[in-house]
Amino acid sequence: MYKAVYWILRVLLFPFYRARVAGREHLPRGAAVLCGNHSTNSDAVFLLMANGPTREFGFMAKDELFRVPVVRRIIRWLHAFPVKRDQQDLSAVKTAFSLLKQGRRLLIFPEGTRVRDGKSCRTGLPVEVKSGAVFFSHRAGVPLVPVYIPEGAKLFRNNIVRIGTPFLPTYDQKKPSAEEYAAAAAELMTRIYSLKNGGMAE
Repeated sequence: MYKAVYWILRVLLFPFYRARVAGREHLPRGAAVLCGNHSTNSDAVFLLMANGPTREFGFMAKDELFRVPVVRRIIRWLHAFPVKRDQQDLSAVKTAFSLLKQGRRLLIFPEGTRVRDGKSCRTGLPVEVKSGAVFFSHRAGVPLVPVYIPEGAKLFRNNIVRIGTPFLPTYDQKKPSAEEYAAAAAELMTRIYSLKNGGMAE
């Protein structure tokens, strides 16, 4: 079912957004955490395109989306699972680790909300990047893959999604501190945004 939905989305989206993916050769085989910036509601589709038609992945999506019956059905077809924001959601954590242990990819937006120029599109306040992606990467021993999604993707324009080189952050301690995770999360976002003009793609 997912492959059918994937190709339907690609066919329907292309005339409007003309989206294409650059750097797919950087995608590692097996488990990895694909991380994208997040500025519009359509970003989930672009991150799915970056991942490709493979079914071997799971998508972390905010819990509110699962409260709308039609949306819930669609995003479950897209292998999404819910996460409660601004609290420790042990169920979502277990699901994420289970996917990675099975050798699947985890798709996630580290900023946790829609962001423009470092500020939340919802509140207008500065956004602190969440450390979940780097936590999953470290504990599961799998690479992070930065993915840049055009901010405010334009209709009838070429929108290039860029995939960067996978990497594993280094830490001073076997069990990193919250500060080390925060620094790694900041590095991740730097790598993502540097892809805007093709930087750090090799």
